[in-house]
Amino acid sequence: MTHPMSGVQGLPTFTRHITTHNADGIAIFETSDPAKSTPSNSSGAGSLAAEPTWSNFPTSAFGLGYATDHMPPDFNGNGDLATFNKYQEQHPGVVIKGGSVFRAVDMAPGATSPMHRTVSIDYGVILEGEIELELDSGEKRLLKRGDMFVQRGTMHKWKNPSESQPARLVVVQLESKELEVEGKGALKEEFRF
Repeated sequence: MTHPMSGVQGLPTFTRHITTHNADGIAIFETSDPAKSTPSNSSGAGSLAAEPTWSNFPTSAFGLGYATDHMPPDFNGNGDLATFNKYQEQHPGVVIKGGSVFRAVDMAPGATSPMHRTVSIDYGVILEGEIELELDSGEKRLLKRGDMFVQRGTMHKWKNPSESQPARLVVVQLESKELEVEGKGALKEEFRF
């Protein structure tokens, strides 16, 4: 079930702005204008809410910015928008095979993810707070606001090391090929709880 707001307290709300084209091929916004108090029409341009939908967990939340089910996306007939609308109600998994996922991740103070690996390349930026990135080798790095990361199918976990401040990162996840390690075979998706 999705929610209209992040369950992690203390972070600013934000909006997303999705573009499209009108019948004349002119660029317009598909999302409603959050600066206007009047809601837009219920179909066509301006019909999507500017606020992301959220999946909330006890110490973290995932806000869906956008998702596609194939690459490259096909904008003809707004097929990508139809796919995205489906995912707004039922968020996709971490990775969509053949597609893309753009999301915000909010972490409460002290929150830690499980050690995990996804078969994907993940591009991300820390927007608020700090995040500790730990690899299964035991190596750790403290990522600060504005720092970028690229996860290349590695086993890792995230931790918000602050005892009082929430943290937010934004990430784009794209499916990758499984990594073959000589003598060990393919490194598959894995979550260690």
